[in-house]
Amino acid sequence: MPIQVDHERQRDHVTSLAARLVAQEGVAALTFRRVAEAAGSSTAIVSTYFTDKRDLLLSTFRAAANRTTVRFEAAIKGGGTLQDCLEAWLPLDDDRLVDWRVIIAFWGVAVADPELARVQDGHVSRARARVEKLLRNERQLGDDPSPDLARLAQQIVALMLGIALQAVFEPARTTSVPQRALLVDGLARLAATCSPTTQHAPGSGARPSAGR
Repeated sequence: MPIQVDHERQRDHVTSLAARLVAQEGVAALTFRRVAEAAGSSTAIVSTYFTDKRDLLLSTFRAAANRTTVRFEAAIKGGGTLQDCLEAWLPLDDDRLVDWRVIIAFWGVAVADPELARVQDGHVSRARARVEKLLRNERQLGDDPSPDLARLAQQIVALMLGIALQAVFEPARTTSVPQRALLVDGLARLAATCSPTTQHAPGSGARPSAGR
């Protein structure tokens, strides 16, 4: 019988190895040869799943970004508060730090590439939408449009990006405890500047039901 290959699983395995390579050595190290060496296979196997280095980089970024989303959504399904969900997003362990290193490395390429920049912009836009939705659930606001809530979600995502960026470049000074402390302080400061319609402190609301 012919050997059955789970192509999706194999592709995920390759992007996981590629993520480790980018996290350790940067985008310049991301070549078919290096990834094949890490996978213990030939470059022909890697080229089966990716057309070129750009495709490999984009796929690796999307896989890393998707993992951060999965963690956030899992925290929501577990009934977490806003702060619980945001902590799930932060690079609080080695696996999450690898993903954030990939994301930040991707920024350096996307800044001069309009197509990749749109991919990054879409990732951040969806992150803001998820945070805004969670804020609405905590405040039981329904679907009524709220510019103040949208702005608060944007500020929270900006806070998260800043904490993650600092954790990547200053790992010795931003372990899990300082990251959480920065998040708590940042959310408190944002709460102090909220308009009357959004004065419910970010992250301090009742836990949303897992079904939301």
